[in-house]
Amino acid sequence: MKKHTLEFDGIELSFSTHSVLSSIYMKCETGKIIGLMGRNGCGKSSLMKTVFGSLRNHNQSIRINSFPLIGSYQQDKFISYLPQENFIPHKLSVATALEYFEMDCESLTDYFPDFKVLLFTPARDLSGGHLRLLESFLILKSPHPFCLLDEPFSGLMPLHIECMKELISQAKSTKGIILSDHLYRHTMEMADEIYLLSNGKTYLIKDQEELVFRGYLQEPLGV
Repeated sequence: MKKHTLEFDGIELSFSTHSVLSSIYMKCETGKIIGLMGRNGCGKSSLMKTVFGSLRNHNQSIRINSFPLIGSYQQDKFISYLPQENFIPHKLSVATALEYFEMDCESLTDYFPDFKVLLFTPARDLSGGHLRLLESFLILKSPHPFCLLDEPFSGLMPLHIECMKELISQAKSTKGIILSDHLYRHTMEMADEIYLLSNGKTYLIKDQEELVFRGYLQEPLGV
């Protein structure tokens, strides 16, 4: 299978006098999981929204296989995005959401048997964890070659976290995935490469000691 590469740089973002993003470079290839780490409020979600195309600024370069994505490219099915906020309309049932994304019910219940009794439940009546599972599943099973996942483990029980990690690992075989979650141990465990976003800049991290040096960890995991 042909490899595809997503790269982005030149992204700048400021709110009032506060610079959020200023010196950004990241690269993600299909077949890899890229971990995006950083403290709360450092701009990880803003960066993902910019790459997805829902947050625009004049200073950015987003490329797939060296070809720039310009204009409104959200409809081109290059990049799918799981935001922190829920995106399924409250009145929509699980089965209808699957139909809208051109997926069958069995594809979901094979991964998450809990949904066998929830297929006709509207999104507003799902637990936060089940809604997160459903939305993550829809994004990861989409035809897009690249996925941006912002807090996919949020609100999940430990058992569901393990199922989600398996789903992400399987999606990696055909997609490039950028993953960010406050449960950073899971991110570090799954990632082939890690970038740290700090003070508006991204750093390609070589080892856990560098995360300590840059102030993200107090000490390497396992110590």
